[in-house]
Order: sequence, then C-alpha cells, then structure tokens
Amino acid sequence: MKKIGYRLAAAAVATVLAIGSSGCQFGKEVVSISRGMSDDEVFMIGGKACILPVMKLLLINNMNLHGESYGIDLLQNEDLKVQKKFEQYVKKISMDEMTKVYSMVALANEQGITLTDEEKKLSQWAGEECFQSLTEEEVSYLEITQDDIEDIYEKFALADKLYQCLVMDVNEEVSDDEARIMEVRQIFTSDESEAKKALEELDAGEEFSSVAANHNEKGEISLKLQRGVLPKEAEDIVFSMNNEETSGLISTSEGYYIFYCDNKFQEELTLIHKQDIVEERKQEAFHRVYDSFLESVSSKLNETVWNKISIREMEKYPFSSFDKIYQKYMENE
Repeated sequence: MKKIGYRLAAAAVATVLAIGSSGCQFGKEVVSISRGMSDDEVFMIGGKACILPVMKLLLINNMNLHGESYGIDLLQNEDLKVQKKFEQYVKKISMDEMTKVYSMVALANEQGITLTDEEKKLSQWAGEECFQSLTEEEVSYLEITQDDIEDIYEKFALADKLYQCLVMDVNEEVSDDEARIMEVRQIFTSDESEAKKALEELDAGEEFSSVAANHNEKGEISLKLQRGVLPKEAEDIVFSMNNEETSGLISTSEGYYIFYCDNKFQEELTLIHKQDIVEERKQEAFHRVYDSFLESVSSKLNETVWNKISIREMEKYPFSSFDKIYQKYMENE
C-alpha cells in the first residue's frame, strides 16, 4: 500500500492545540495547562508524551527548511519583527504537525491499527539514518538518542497508516463531466441596463474581450471554471455550451452574466481536478471519524517548557533532512 507521506496525513486533520497565553484548545474542548508534567515533556495526547529533544529536532528541521523565503534569509533578517514572526511561524507549524501526528496515533491505537514488522523495520532504518546524519554538536544540544528518533518515525508511519485505513473505501471513480474544467471569458455586471448594453455590442459583432473590458465588474475576464463556483442558474447554462459559443444574458441573484466558451473541456486540468475531487472525498471520510475522536481524547500542554523554547539558539545547527529520510524509507512502502 502506497503511503501518502506524513506531511499530507498531518495536513488532513484540523489543528489540535491552539496555543495562547492562558491555555490550549484540543478539538472543541478547552483544556487547562498541566502543571504536573516533567521538564522534558512538551505535551501529552492520549497518554503519550512528546519529549523536548524530539520537538527540538522538528523545530530545527522546519527552521532550516523555511529559513529562506523569496530569496530573503529570515533567520538573519535585521528586522526584529520579522525574526519574531518567523519564530512564531516555525513554532506553530511544528506544534501543529506534532500534535496532529500524536492525536492520529491515539486514534490508531483506539482503532487497533498497528504497524507490521516490515513497517517497524523501515521506521528503525529511517531513525538510524537520521541519527547518523546529525552532527555531534546537534546530538549534544538535542540530548536525543537513536531510539527517540526511531520512535517518532514509527509514530509518523502509524499516522499515515491510519489515514490510509480510514480512506481505503473511498470511491475513486470520477466522471469527466463531474471534474470538467472549462476555459471561458465572462462579463459580469450588477446593473441590468449595463448588461443589456454589453449584449447589444456583442450582437453587433464586437469582440468579446473588448466588450468585457468596458463592462465587466469582476476582477478577471478569462476563467478556468469548474462546477460549484458559479450560481447554479449560470453553471447549468455554461456547462452546456460548446466551443466558440456565446451565452445569452444570464440573470442570477448576484447580477448578470454573459459568457464566451473558449474550451469546453480542458483535458489536462480536468485530470488534475479528478485527483483533487478524490482527495476531497478522502478528507471528508477521514474527518467523519477523526473529528468525533477529538471530542473525547485527553490532552495536556506544558506551557512553561514550550514558551521557553527559542529557535534563535538553534540557528547554528544545519539539520533539515527529517522529511527526506522519511520519504526515502516510507513513502513508497
């Protein structure tokens, strides 16, 4: 069974902990900050604690992956506001990622889903390679062991397996018409008299884009259109049009439309949209189970430990291969 990669699995779920100044939120349940957790524990979900060395490993990884954006080195930016926002961003995405995986592991345990011996072995190999890729300085700073890294790779693998199990019965058949992408040009106006004037100009032989430039109130004239975007009365007409056909005046609750069909079936984009529709179905199937689970699972956040973590002290560590190693061993398993 092909795995989707832990980042995609994590992206399939809602944010688990929303960190604030006075507490956290798990699903829809507000949870008080735990005062009894050890200095080595960042959070606990379903009885499983995420330890500080593992969280720091992910923080360093994400810091280096996202440290340069649009050619700007955010880590070395002289603007203190930029530095602070970047640190908040890295901490947020790292916490989101970890809490999502830990909550998925808790659900997998409840569902009786486990890794096979082969999957465990691959996770161990990934952990071994990851540990060996760390410099001595990184290992010393993190105070992390190979067993710690093997364990977190197993958790990511189990989260992926849970996702696959929950979506395995999703219907992946999508018709061309359901996924069809059209290329059209539009004229939209909220004023009926303006719309009629545009239609008269088109009937007189003026070119569609020229008329649209004078009358269209929308930001775009050319559109790549899929079902579910337009008001239904407009969609029904547009998706029945042929190439090089101009619609009549279409009245909707929003206003008045006129369309010109450049391509009623954009094959390449339709194929991509089919994949998007399947993924949306999988997301829905996943959330039907997962969102209900979030209502009952227990969680704790060690706010004192979390607030003390600063990525500024991590800048000298170059590690950024956590994702790449995972994909090497697990993505095509």
